[in-house]
Amino acid sequence: MAHELASASAPLLEALLDLRSAGTPPEVAAAADALLRQHAPWALDVDSLAKGLIEAAGEPRDRRVFLAWSLASDPPTFAELGKREGLTRRRANDLVRRAEDRVRRALPSAPVPLPWLVSTLASRLGGVVPAGRVGEELDRLGVHKEAAALLGWLAGPYLPVPGKPGWVATDPKTAVSRTAAALAEDGGTRRLVDLKTELADLRITTASFEPWVNTNGAIIVHDLAVSVGGTLVAGVERVLDAYGTPRTPEQLQADLAAGGRATEVTALSKALHQNRFRASPTGEVALSAWPCEHAQKSPGKKRQPPPQSAATAQSTEGPAPAERFWLWVRVDTGVIKGSEGPVPVGLVEALGLSALSRRTFSSRFGPVTLANEPPQATRGPLRAVVLAAGARPDDTVLLGFSRSGDMEVEVRRGPAQPGPTGISTDKAVHFQATAAGGA
Repeated sequence: MAHELASASAPLLEALLDLRSAGTPPEVAAAADALLRQHAPWALDVDSLAKGLIEAAGEPRDRRVFLAWSLASDPPTFAELGKREGLTRRRANDLVRRAEDRVRRALPSAPVPLPWLVSTLASRLGGVVPAGRVGEELDRLGVHKEAAALLGWLAGPYLPVPGKPGWVATDPKTAVSRTAAALAEDGGTRRLVDLKTELADLRITTASFEPWVNTNGAIIVHDLAVSVGGTLVAGVERVLDAYGTPRTPEQLQADLAAGGRATEVTALSKALHQNRFRASPTGEVALSAWPCEHAQKSPGKKRQPPPQSAATAQSTEGPAPAERFWLWVRVDTGVIKGSEGPVPVGLVEALGLSALSRRTFSSRFGPVTLANEPPQATRGPLRAVVLAAGARPDDTVLLGFSRSGDMEVEVRRGPAQPGPTGISTDKAVHFQATAAGGA
């Protein structure tokens, strides 16, 4: 440590400070603290170090305006500050900005561990954080009083987020607008990994990400961020679609509350009577678009298999019928824009769809509807499913339909040819591309 004191870097000192403050086991933190107090007590006197850095603001008047405006929890206006110091509003503004610039430029050459404390605080807090976390992290670092205000300002500054009580950010307006825009895309259901990528420059830490999503009117279901905003019916529909399984009214009310949407029981009950939803005998709520066997599972009652056409009977002859029927879809412009497309008639017949009937199959990435409407069988839009699964243009998406009403989704990078290689089920029927439009 004596060597590091005369050096430009202090890796041992910084390591001990980190062990002392990063939530390590109590015995380890106590040992690091004891070593620091014995060999580098000056490193723990952050208040004295902070006062030295504030001196870089300039003359006494420059230091006063810096402390009064930049480090105050409730700063005065520049007009009030100028009146206090006998200055014009513009002059007071100029002095504050000049003092701030001097302090920031002096930080890299400030005594250890001030630069480390500032960078560590900024890294632990990120760019968007609950206000209470700022004080908690400063306490862990052993920073209090005037030094806490200085380090918080240097790491940020962290300003209140408009319309989000209890949150602070280094760029509040951008944080709100960017998050709202990202959550509104793709119908309000976003793949979590894509959302994190889009908001990466906001520097939201892992600990703060889900609470921030909740504060902005969305919840996380599996690996999806689901908006609960808009009409109540639309919010409930998105939540059910993301779960892919029925939910009780109580569970749905809790889901909405997690996204900051308090809903009265009577309002929720009224919404659930819309024809978009179906109630099961057990009191759970499902989407009407789901097949009956997916929405209602009566205990003790054996499910009857769907009727099979002659083509279906032929395709499933043998010791064991096919478990899934895989449709290979090339991700082209039409798919990305959300257009419908033709599918082989053998697919809908194999799934038991009679003429002029439709059926919706659910997956973790969203639903897909198939229709057997002669002379051409069709599939509904795939945009939401394709984007949620992370597929890109020119990739191949495999949709594995089951007669029970569920669907598996797999993504192959680039063009691919139908075949059993790599499919997760041993029993499968693959449908060749037979028509344009992505089928």
